[in-house]
Amino acid sequence: MLRCSTLAALAISLVAAVPAQAVVGGEKLDPKDVPWFTYVSGCGGTLVQPDRLLTAAHCATGHTASDMGQVAVNGELRTVTKVALHPGWRHRNGENYLDDVAIVQLDAPVTSVTPVTLADKPTTGLARIIGSGRPFAPGTHHSEAEMLSGGLRQATLRQVSDSDCAKVYARNHPGTGERFNPARMLCAGDPDGKQPLSSGCFGDSGGPLIEGTTQLGVVSWGGDKCGADHSPSVFAEVARYRDFILDPNPTWGPSQRTTVTLTGKRCHAATREPGTKLSYTITRRGHRVTCNAYASNDGGQLLVGTDTQRG
Repeated sequence: MLRCSTLAALAISLVAAVPAQAVVGGEKLDPKDVPWFTYVSGCGGTLVQPDRLLTAAHCATGHTASDMGQVAVNGELRTVTKVALHPGWRHRNGENYLDDVAIVQLDAPVTSVTPVTLADKPTTGLARIIGSGRPFAPGTHHSEAEMLSGGLRQATLRQVSDSDCAKVYARNHPGTGERFNPARMLCAGDPDGKQPLSSGCFGDSGGPLIEGTTQLGVVSWGGDKCGADHSPSVFAEVARYRDFILDPNPTWGPSQRTTVTLTGKRCHAATREPGTKLSYTITRRGHRVTCNAYASNDGGQLLVGTDTQRG
């Protein structure tokens, strides 16, 4: 989810994100009960079509399909072939994305699992958050082993109205700088506000908020204390992004790295992937000058090469 502030660990950035938190409270969950849930790029993900996964944009940013390698869905191994962030990826939300969703293409359909259903309209009421990572909120007294022993967990959360969520985050600003946007996001928190509190936390990013087998949201970010201060978890609202998630021909993000040469004050990339634009940044530290080359299109941005020279 949340990094506790950005649910991937919620430490998120345009180029490299930190996965949010893991489910605090709730109960352990047998993976066999959620065969459509998987892990991709260190985050949660869900099977939304036989050959496509849904996760958070901050989980996929900066990664090629090759970087992601293979994923296992219900024991079936598949190779990632393409990755795409939402076309709005250029719009930041603190260290996160305003449109925090991404799709991941697989090399072959998963045949043993029925994909989740995607919500087509806003809902209210109770839903489950699913993820793995820290099972305790930051600041609580637990050993490191306990902090890392959460495994796959689920917790029941109650959806919070846009107005109530906006009020919370008008005064509670996560350290990673996110702001609540009701047109793109939904919120959910502990059902009764009493201990033990349930919440998303570091390690849950990209996972689902789900009602039955209908996915309502994608874990995105939250408060720095993983719900211990009664701040709700924040999700990208699936109903808003259905067209992108199911698009048969999305713009897939850049996937090819190349050799970059820095000569004097000029950078040059040996090749450019078709359909992408190249941009360069040059930085100086002491006597060393570094050029970074980036390729971008509507599917995302990728650091494709770097060169460092003494200057």
